[in-house]
Formats: sequence, structure tokens, C-alpha cells
Amino acid sequence: LSYMMADDEQRPRTISDLTRPRHATQQTAIGPTRSCGDLDKKELFFLVSTILALLATLGLTIYRLTSVAAGSADFTFALVLIINTVACLIFVVHGLMRERPYEVAIFIIADVIVLIYCIVNYAEKPRWDDPTEHAVKLVRLILVVIFSVVCVPLAVYITVSFYQSRNLIFRTVGANAELQDMCDLTFFNEALLKLDFQLELSMVVLVLNKGTADVGTEDIVVLSVGTLFVLSWALLGYLAMRFENKVVVIIFLVLWWCEPAYIIYKMVDVARLLHGNLTGEAALVPAAAIACGIAACLVHSLVLMVTWRVWSNFGKGLKEKVYGQTGAGDRSKVVEEETKT
Repeated sequence: LSYMMADDEQRPRTISDLTRPRHATQQTAIGPTRSCGDLDKKELFFLVSTILALLATLGLTIYRLTSVAAGSADFTFALVLIINTVACLIFVVHGLMRERPYEVAIFIIADVIVLIYCIVNYAEKPRWDDPTEHAVKLVRLILVVIFSVVCVPLAVYITVSFYQSRNLIFRTVGANAELQDMCDLTFFNEALLKLDFQLELSMVVLVLNKGTADVGTEDIVVLSVGTLFVLSWALLGYLAMRFENKVVVIIFLVLWWCEPAYIIYKMVDVARLLHGNLTGEAALVPAAAIACGIAACLVHSLVLMVTWRVWSNFGKGLKEKVYGQTGAGDRSKVVEEETKT
């Protein structure tokens, strides 16, 4: 054994050695993931501070949710803020631990949206209406502003660093530039699926024009089935890429039209309310629903285009590199890709 180790140390290093996963990368069920020891000081500071700030914002928003009427715009916006805060936590943790620049970039956009919401929500009512309400909004606004000033520039730096270096992608698929581009495209599509699900959940809440006050049995059934459908559709897209299954991709693409059809229907319905007698605070939720619906349709269309491109990369050895799935008919493809690198 000692002779074999000595011989291994003396032989020259090859590309295979350089691309072999290091202790800093762990193979998990969802693919290669960095260990906590692989995070540098900037990334660790960003991760800890972001989690603490988002948890504080989440706690204040939940408290706010319990203190307002279910039929108010504040209740609806509080639910949307909770959804986006939880999504930000997922994007930050997953983006850092798996070096996903697109997910960190989505977090930046989501944080700016949360900041705008907190500013508008704080300024929309006179301060003397409710001292407790004013205090909660002010503390939340201060936390979000401080967090944005400190962490957003750091998030931009991390996003650019991940995108330029591609360290984890290199350690996963090797030095083959074609495989790296395919891997990057697949990761981009995964980020879009998460964003699409986040926007659809926000849309489901925003179309409840009076919070949960006037939601009937039919609305509950429709919203429950709709949420379950969107979640199932996102999982279907992930599994299609994960296992490179063309049948699942076809089902995924055939069901694509259901979400934009529902969104457009609700946008037309909400637009009628907006052009009615709604003014002031009552018009905020319909306006936000239309803006969210437009964003959701754009992201959903982008998912369609990127998925089509990812589909064209099936069978080229990416699945075997990322997830270690090597079937009997795939080994020759993997050997061929190893030779190219």
C-alpha cells in the first residue's frame, strides 16, 4: 500500500487529477455541492448576514400578518413578502453552496423588490394612525435598507466571480468547454424554474383582491389545485433535466400553456377591477397583480426557450458528469468526453 502511494505521488499530474473532485466538493443527490469549509470569508459573511437579516424580516412580517385584517391590502402584501423572503433564503443558500450565479442574481432582484415594497408600505399611511404598526414598519425598513446597502454589492461581486470562474462547473464536468456551456445552461434553467414557481405563488396570492376575507370554496379548490399544478410542473421540468428523459420533457412542454392561460385570465379579471372604482390603497393589489403576471409570463416563456435548448443537449454526457449516472449505453460517450478533455 505504501509503495502504491509513493508511486502515485511521483507520477506526473494529468488533466484527470486536476478535474477530480476535491474534498471541498461533495457529491449529493442533487449533484456536486460545496462544503462549508470551501466558503471564503466574503462568502461566509454574506451567507450568515443574509440569513440573519432575512429571518428578522420574516419574523417581523409574520408578526405584521397577525395584526392586520385579513381583508386589507397589508395582509395580501405581507403574504407575498413571506413568499419572497423564503425564496430569497433558498436562492442564497443554494446559490452559494452550489456556485449558481444566476440564483444569486435573482436574489439581488428579489431584494430590490422587497426594498421597494417596504418603502412604499411604510409611506402609504400617516405615522400617527397606529404607533405599533408604524414601529414595526420602521424597524423592518431599517433592517432591509442596512442589509441592501451592505449585502447587495457583495452579492453582485459573488455573482460576477461565480460566473467568470466556473470553479464548481470545472470540477464537475472537467475542462471540456462544450460540456461546461451545457452545464451552465442547465443550471440557468433550474434557476428559472424556481423563479417561475415563486412568481406564480405570488400571483396566486395577489389575485385574492381582499386577502382571504372573501375566498369561497370554489376559490380555495382552484387555488389549491393551481398551486399543486405549478409545483408539479416545476418538479417535472427538473426531473426531465435530471434524468434526460425526452418523454418527460414532451409532457412538460405540452403542459406549458396552462400557466400563462390562467395568468392572462386573472390579469384580465383584475384589470376590470382596476379600471372600476378602485382608488388609493385598494388599487395597489390589482396593480401589483398585473405587474407580477407580466413578469411571470415573461419568465415562463424564457423557461420554454431554454428548456428546448437543454433538450438538444441530452445524450452528450452531461448527466453522467453531473450526477454520476452511467448506464451501459452511456459509458462510451463518457469515455469519449474524457478523451476530449
